[in-house]
Amino acid sequence: MASDVADLLNAIASILWVAVGIAVIVLLWKLLTQRAGSLSKFGVGPTGVTMEFAEAKIDQAVQGADAATKRTIGRVARRAVVDRLQRNADLLARARILWVDDHPENNTPVIELLRSYGATIDTPRSNGDALALLSGSRYDVVASDVSRDNEGPGSELKGVELAEQVYRRWNQPTVLFTARFDPTTLPGMSAEERLELVSRLQGPVFGRTNRMDEALHLIMDLIER
Repeated sequence: MASDVADLLNAIASILWVAVGIAVIVLLWKLLTQRAGSLSKFGVGPTGVTMEFAEAKIDQAVQGADAATKRTIGRVARRAVVDRLQRNADLLARARILWVDDHPENNTPVIELLRSYGATIDTPRSNGDALALLSGSRYDVVASDVSRDNEGPGSELKGVELAEQVYRRWNQPTVLFTARFDPTTLPGMSAEERLELVSRLQGPVFGRTNRMDEALHLIMDLIER
């Protein structure tokens, strides 16, 4: 009887080891296939976008940035965001993005890059147009600049106003692109008003940055949720 139990336990142990081995092989295979598009400079993601093309678009976006931002976005940072885009190309192909900016031409390289993966991107220039689109469609990501020249009084905080309205109506946080915007140093505000503004950003704003690579990471964070 004891020998029968021992034989049964040995058989179970052998089966478990085989199952673990198969699971490890499957996991490694998935990791390799997910990263296949990023192993080579010319690696191709599921939508046919090469890393060379993606890096060229990021380079164009960086060239359009101000001098301080250019210095902080090095080759490693650019490659990291491109690698992430390649790994998540299947998610991007189904993504819907609302990108609000009164100067959409400033974002052309990155918008072209995301569209090359299949993402649907609408580019309204004002809060009114953005809210109208949101009322009729579902978006995975809402992104906005902060200051707008085309919306009259209070234009320096139009992006903040939009984020608050989007969060209040749809419970959806917004990614803010904050070139030249720092809520702690805005002129014409008291220290208390600046603190209040920072507090206002906590719920409605998913993240804010003046770097395009960080903005893309924030967009991917929302798409992956």
